[in-house]
Amino acid sequence: MTPLQCAKEIADFLRKEIAQDQEGVQAIFVDKPPETEEICVFVGFLPRVSTNAEKKKLCPAIVVRPESVSDTDDGSSVKLLFSVTTYDEDKESGYISLYNLLEWIRFKLLSNSPIGERWDLRSSLETAVPDEQPFPQWWGYLEGSFVLPQPHKIYWRNLGGR
Repeated sequence: MTPLQCAKEIADFLRKEIAQDQEGVQAIFVDKPPETEEICVFVGFLPRVSTNAEKKKLCPAIVVRPESVSDTDDGSSVKLLFSVTTYDEDKESGYISLYNLLEWIRFKLLSNSPIGERWDLRSSLETAVPDEQPFPQWWGYLEGSFVLPQPHKIYWRNLGGR
């Protein structure tokens, strides 16, 4: 089980939750047209685009990626970054859907740990929304550490070495 496998399975979990929780998803995008209610979930990075029309097609989106891995005597963990973006041309309150989506993700992760009966959230989640925003996109992120199975030591002699 690898950090990328963890990210992929948690992204799959979020896709499943989005499909099953249509009422909760609709509440995120109050007063928005139906096309903005489909949430894309990516693993790794958000595809790079250059025009506002292309940005709008990608949003809203959740991107799950391993940010770092820690291996200690007490165990191994992967810090996952959940980067979230929405698109709204409203300069006064366009950020509200972003906050709602971040909270929806936070709730789903905290209330369903261990996710897929495999990925246990270690400690807590941290949520942040930077001051600088790529308007008309709005973005923020959550970070959380998940327990990874600890690799067992394999000695060279066990592999035919001398």
